[in-house]
Amino acid sequence: MTFIVDGSLGGTFPTWTTATRPASPATGQEGFNTTTGVLEVYNGTAWFAAGTIAANVTTYTSGSGTYTVPTGAKFLIVKMAGGGGGGGSSGPTTGNGSNGGNTTFGTSLLTANAGGLGYGNTYGNVGAGGSATIGAGASGLALSGGSGMGINFNLAGAYIGGGGGGTNPLGGAGNAGGANVNGGTGNTNTGAGGGGAGSPQSQNGGTGGGAGGYIEAYIATPSATYSYAVGAGGAGGTGAGSNSGGAGGSGVIFIAAYF
Repeated sequence: MTFIVDGSLGGTFPTWTTATRPASPATGQEGFNTTTGVLEVYNGTAWFAAGTIAANVTTYTSGSGTYTVPTGAKFLIVKMAGGGGGGGSSGPTTGNGSNGGNTTFGTSLLTANAGGLGYGNTYGNVGAGGSATIGAGASGLALSGGSGMGINFNLAGAYIGGGGGGTNPLGGAGNAGGANVNGGTGNTNTGAGGGGAGSPQSQNGGTGGGAGGYIEAYIATPSATYSYAVGAGGAGGTGAGSNSGGAGGSGVIFIAAYF
């Protein structure tokens, strides 16, 4: 391999096409690919564009523990959602869902709060969306989760559907229960709310659970370690003689460390 250096013109790398790349490249070998028009380097496994920032990705889908920042990481991108609230049951008895769990990263650094519970046998209250906060040492986007939904009337002799679960940017809301049907479950690791149950005749349906808060954050100067916890989804409401609300979706943490 020849690398030519000229004091006025700079360096000139060897050139090749995608088809004529070196058959047995050495790790770190570089050249200009005339097919793609980019300078590329062999990393020991594959060719990639020089200057591409490699990432070490970690995803937590449940539980709690300690995240250790990979050696040499320059910054972190963290995306996360709190657990969604469970949907409420339908009449004739009242069975509220349960709140989801909070998702946290670092001590008071990133907090995506849980979605609120859906209410059973009602058309008034709905599950509130969880809030989100970013503390000192990080910056980015913190969004509250969407509220659940509910049907706003009760017509004698009719079968009333439930309300759908709330969503955040990850989607996945539990479906509203149709007439005399259980509410749908929020998708796993989205933090979406569970759907409220549809009612038996002449009863109220359940309202949907709220979605967990959502965060996309940038950490410019990472610490060595961070504690973390992933919020669980709330349970759906149940009641004697009632259809059940859907469980909320669990939360998630996605971490990309860049070098």
